[in-house]
Amino acid sequence: MASVPPPHKEAQGGFEERLDRIEARLTEIEHRLGMADGAAWAAAPAAEASAELPELRLPEAGGLPALAGKSLLGLAAAYLLRALTESGTLAPAVGVALGLVYALAWLVWAARTPAEEALTMRVRAFTSALILGPLLWEAHLRFQATTSWQTAGVLVLFAGMALAISWRKNQTAVALIGSLAGMLLSAAFLIRTHDVVPYTAGLLALAAAVEVSACLEHYLGERWIVAGLANLAVLLLTFVATRPPGSLEGYAPIGRTEAIGAHVALVGIYLASTMVRTLLRGFRISVFELAQAAVALGIGVWGALTVAQGHPRAVLAAGLFCGFFGILCYVVSFAFLERQSRNDRNFYSYATFGLALVLASSGLLFGAALRVLLWVVLAAAFVLAGRESGRMLLKLHAGIYASLAVIVSGLAARANVSFLGRGPHEASVAEPAMWIAAAGALAGYGFLLRSERPAHCTAVYRLASLLLGAGALWSLAAAGAVAVGHWCSAAPGTRHFCPTLLTAVLAVVAAAAGFGFQHWRREELKWMAWLLTLVATYKVFMQDLPQAQPFAIVVSLLLFGALLIWMPRLTREAARGGAPPGAAAHS
Repeated sequence: MASVPPPHKEAQGGFEERLDRIEARLTEIEHRLGMADGAAWAAAPAAEASAELPELRLPEAGGLPALAGKSLLGLAAAYLLRALTESGTLAPAVGVALGLVYALAWLVWAARTPAEEALTMRVRAFTSALILGPLLWEAHLRFQATTSWQTAGVLVLFAGMALAISWRKNQTAVALIGSLAGMLLSAAFLIRTHDVVPYTAGLLALAAAVEVSACLEHYLGERWIVAGLANLAVLLLTFVATRPPGSLEGYAPIGRTEAIGAHVALVGIYLASTMVRTLLRGFRISVFELAQAAVALGIGVWGALTVAQGHPRAVLAAGLFCGFFGILCYVVSFAFLERQSRNDRNFYSYATFGLALVLASSGLLFGAALRVLLWVVLAAAFVLAGRESGRMLLKLHAGIYASLAVIVSGLAARANVSFLGRGPHEASVAEPAMWIAAAGALAGYGFLLRSERPAHCTAVYRLASLLLGAGALWSLAAAGAVAVGHWCSAAPGTRHFCPTLLTAVLAVVAAAAGFGFQHWRREELKWMAWLLTLVATYKVFMQDLPQAQPFAIVVSLLLFGALLIWMPRLTREAARGGAPPGAAAHS
């Protein structure tokens, strides 16, 4: 009897036949599409995957060890030049020249490296710096083959070369490594040799080169490093130049002309760079530029005056310099940058520098009375200009000028002693600057009261109003204190009534502020009225009660009590009065 195959064997055979037919059909389709076999189909997914992932290229044939080996061979060649120079085979000058050319060759090789080989580029640039540093160190300190000026010049040449050859392809790594090598080696030579002037000049030259690159949008990363080194070098130069001869052993002498020239160069480099980038190129001023311009101005002006030992011509030159650039900053900010809403930071920055430079200029050029007169004139002019242009910043600067005039003239101190001091009030002669400051503060705030108030008060406008209002009211109180002091001095029998009269002055000024708030609805007047009431509270308990006679104390308490009763009612009624009169419909 014949054997019958099992059912599962029959099913398996049918499944294999179906697979063979499917494979045959696929082979036929491949031949019709022009494919020899199915290898292309298998290779397609791999090709897609490789297209998605970037190819990882090793820096050189043989990988990273080969790259390191080539760098070591380069260093070995540099040490061969050193050995030949040390043995006398090569003259020191020739050895240094060959070494410099060799280091520059490595730098050029780094700049010619393809951009995708970033590691190779960095290693070659770093190798060039490693070749140059020991070479110059030995040549200058051991063989005395170069002077300090020559060494500083070589470092500037190397760093400038790095900036130049990497310019076309914007190879930041080459520029950064080359310029940093020049900067750090200059600082190291300055510290080691104590020869300040050559290496400070080199650092200033490098700073100028980096700032030129920054103006053209190249290599911005190392600006703060070279700026910091240049600042420190100029500060050290100032310190050495102002020491008595022979007090600093080992340091080369520094002439006054060289020292002042370094300060002028520091200021010129960073002021010119900032103005070119913000005004000509239209860039937004950066935090670095703000900080460095301020630091450079401070070091430059202070250092030049220190080196010149306060010579009248130096003070005049510094004052005129600050005044010219202060006016220039104001003109630039309000005549040009005001229209560029996208660069508001530039507008505020230039206006702030204008304020600082004008203050510095007036402090250098004028005495107390003329300085205060200039400030109160500027305060009034800025209030009027702000009223015409609508710029709140002008009014804020007016408040700053008026407040400084009140403080510097001594008027604020006179009021503080009269109302806040615990001892008996003593009259003293009022200086002309005090009356000028008082008149200017009152005039400035008067102009502000007569100008339209914006419908939407900004923080800048509120601060300007507060400064002008506080200066005017405190000046008014101080003027009353001066009058009381003179009256008490002229009539010695009324001396015990002086505290009471001063309380009356405070009460009158506080009431005037309250009435002003009721009429103009200005918030600064309300706050100043309450602040003056608080000062009157302190004064009654610290001056009137301990010093005055009983009858005078009665008068003081009556005045103080009436003020406390009347002030809340006045401010409350004013608050119910509605919108302030004369408010502008637009900012």
